[in-house]
Amino acid sequence: MANIGVEWVYQEFEPATRWNSEPDAEVLVADLPGFKKEQLKVSVTATRKLRLTGERPTGGNKWIRFHQEIPVPLTVDIDSVSAMFKDNKLYIRHPKLKTEIPQTKPPTPVIMKTRDQHEIKQGQSPKAMVEKPSGGKTDQLKHDGQQLKHDAQQLKHDAQQKAREVVQSGKKVLTGEPKGPLSSKDDEKDKIGAKWFEKYKEATGNVVKEAKNKRQLLCNLAASVSLVLLILLYARNAVRSSLVWKSEE
Repeated sequence: MANIGVEWVYQEFEPATRWNSEPDAEVLVADLPGFKKEQLKVSVTATRKLRLTGERPTGGNKWIRFHQEIPVPLTVDIDSVSAMFKDNKLYIRHPKLKTEIPQTKPPTPVIMKTRDQHEIKQGQSPKAMVEKPSGGKTDQLKHDGQQLKHDAQQLKHDAQQKAREVVQSGKKVLTGEPKGPLSSKDDEKDKIGAKWFEKYKEATGNVVKEAKNKRQLLCNLAASVSLVLLILLYARNAVRSSLVWKSEE
């Protein structure tokens, strides 16, 4: 009843504040000398501001008070704010938001399946890719094929050269009309010409025969190489298909 009609005189006070950063929180420290815990109020507004208010008597009808709003960092959780008053200091702790790093899953390997054999017979290509033979084997087979081709061309060239030489030598002996009656020298020339002609036939026959044998050998070798490649491709395709079906089971 003694306070009825008394006019209170308020003195505005602006406390010193500062932010302290911790590994998991941001802490606001306010210096409030002379205040008690029950004389303080702390709240968070809808606009993410920290509202601090307090008042205390200084004697007679005089009071000291403060009202302060401080923006809250966007990196803190405003729903978990806690306050502690100790040694004339107000500590307001704002826990930091936990940012979860999205874990990227490793890409799922795509299992290629071969289509039904009926579809393959109709001309549709299978889904599964058939692996080719290793680069070393392919290069070696290619090199062997080129070498055989080169040898065949060289053999053909040699045969043509030999035949050309025989024909030219035969022409030198056989050409020319006799100027008089045939003599012993003419008979010898005829015999020499006949011998050269026989040698020419024999040489050309051997060359042609050798060329045919070489050509047959080349054909057989090419067929063997093709057969080996087909067997390798078929075996690799069969192994890959079996692995795919096992993985599906």
